Amino acid sequence: MSGSQTKARILAAALELFNAEGYAALSAVDVASALSISPGHLYYHFKGKPDLAAALLDAHLDELEAITANALRELAAEGASLETLWTQVHILVEEVHDTRFAWREGRVLWASDARLAGLMRRGGALLEDFARAALVRLRATGAIVVRDEVLDGLVAQLALGIALQTTWQELATGGTLPDRALVARAAALIMLPLTGLHSPGAS
Repeated sequence: MSGSQTKARILAAALELFNAEGYAALSAVDVASALSISPGHLYYHFKGKPDLAAALLDAHLDELEAITANALRELAAEGASLETLWTQVHILVEEVHDTRFAWREGRVLWASDARLAGLMRRGGALLEDFARAALVRLRATGAIVVRDEVLDGLVAQLALGIALQTTWQELATGGTLPDRALVARAAALIMLPLTGLHSPGAS
């Protein structure tokens, strides 16, 4: 197995464990044990748990950047509507859920390592910038009607929902929903308040 394949295998195992058991609760040695490799073998590729988390977050945020860029292109197209935003929010929620440990334990990551704090700031800014651009775009086309004094709050609500609604739904449902249903439910609940902003003249 090549070095890049080994690193990919370590990262996949780390992501699964962090999502299932929590970042704070685990060590790099736990990841090595799950893979049946020596801690030294893992440390050859990654310097420790923060290094694992940084690699996972880098990849996740690169994917978020690509998704939000595509989403804004879709929202800039003629005929873009709340349904367009719903589709893009669903895709974003799915991506966030795939790396949910970071959003669930953002404060832990922030406090534990300056590099991780910077990555979490980048993630928060990505979601907030997307939320603002999306709502401003839909308002400009007449798809929604929203006053200036309400817009900031809606931006915050949309970004927060994308980041944490699946976590809330896991708590609310006792973890009984499969991932696909959980993501769909979360996206629907995020979008529900925005349906009240639908312009009667919009398609």
